Amino acid sequence: MTFSIAFAYLDEKCINNVVCALELFRGIFLRYDAIPQVIVTDRDSTLTNAVKTIFTETTNFLCQFHNDKNVKAKCKTFVDKKKCMGLCHGNMGESGGLSFRARVQ
Repeated sequence: MTFSIAFAYLDEKCINNVVCALELFRGIFLRYDAIPQVIVTDRDSTLTNAVKTIFTETTNFLCQFHNDKNVKAKCKTFVDKKKCMGLCHGNMGESGGLSFRARVQ
């Protein structure tokens, strides 16, 4: 089961603010002697680096929504928009994420 646990609204996106927020988040888990096994983030490098620093034993995954969005954006640079949307909408996987099959022409 996947669910959101916390949100943080930061004044500035700098590594110190993100680390501080994640340290407070980690403190909540330590009260119950538990650490999350997986954290899902977007592609933000500041957040990803902070997660690696604070949650050293936790796996960090890229959010499927953001991954799909990135694939669509990259796809558009290689094929025209109509073909890209057809490829993206025509190959939805079981999880609702995109799945692309390699085609050799």
